Amino acid sequence: MEPIEFKDIRYILAVENAGSFSRAAEKEYISQPALSRIVKKVEQELGHLIFDRGSFPLKLTPEGREVMV
Repeated sequence: MEPIEFKDIRYILAVENAGSFSRAAEKEYISQPALSRIVKKVEQELGHLIFDRGSFPLKLTPEGREVMV
């Protein structure tokens, strides 16, 4: 497993704080599809989802909370 890059952690925190990918993308000056790809890449590297995409605002999964501790 590759180490998670600092910028990827920053983007994940932005999504958590904003509660949505689109608002986080605006705040981070990145496109929403690019931000989604980054989060998906990290999730694949970790082997589990970070966000519960079925909720609005987005919430961390239990595994996502462990990652963000």
